[in-house]
Amino acid sequence: MSEVDLDLVRGLEERCVNAWPALRTLTVDGWALRLSDGHTRRANSATPLYPSARPVAETLDMVEATMRAAGLAPVVRVTPLAAPEVAPLLRARGWIEDDPAGVFVASAPPVLAPLPAGVALRLDRRLSEDWLAPAMAAYGHGERGASALRRMLPLIALPHVYATLTLDGAPAAFGLAVAGRGMVGLYDLVVVDAARGRGLGRALTQALRRWGAEQGAPAAYLQARVANPVARALYASLGFREAYRYVQYVAQPLVHPENR
Repeated sequence: MSEVDLDLVRGLEERCVNAWPALRTLTVDGWALRLSDGHTRRANSATPLYPSARPVAETLDMVEATMRAAGLAPVVRVTPLAAPEVAPLLRARGWIEDDPAGVFVASAPPVLAPLPAGVALRLDRRLSEDWLAPAMAAYGHGERGASALRRMLPLIALPHVYATLTLDGAPAAFGLAVAGRGMVGLYDLVVVDAARGRGLGRALTQALRRWGAEQGAPAAYLQARVANPVARALYASLGFREAYRYVQYVAQPLVHPENR
């Protein structure tokens, strides 16, 4: 990957914070600390966004204490914006590197293509159980995830839309798009197991990009796990390029003397 554009990284990280709101957010000397009862690491983690004036070790102490007090496993997302000493300090404290992911961007106009045979698109401006329940079932999150999102998603302050693709009348793919500052973010894209291999992931991505372009956001961004080569290949074929990667570091559970 070529040299990372830190201005682009910061702009994308800010967009992600705005598009995927946490139930509680604290700012700590250039870091964003987000707490949302444990649903999704994006909304339950700390991310350095700007240069810090205080020692990183002090910030990490505060992040860990705050997340543990909230009943959460402390997580720090290390992006190219993090100071060089952040990752070594986390490793020295015994934090474990987990689930690296890439952030992808596409600047070319979205592809205009017809939907596959038997596929129909529904776009909803408001969150509904018709979208939430089957989408969470497709993800395997179930009611716990649905409960958190019922509180989180209505907090989105930017133009957004919930997409459902049906295949022969049955809900088969789901996604969320949020438009802001000339880019549309694509979130929670999922195709149900029984409908995979039918081009629905491609159709869903294109449909949400078209919606974004209609909102004045012709460029797009999304995230994909490094461990998901199928999704990464799909997005590459649609003109997305990897802008940067980030790694999540997770603190180990505290061991109390009585439990040793």
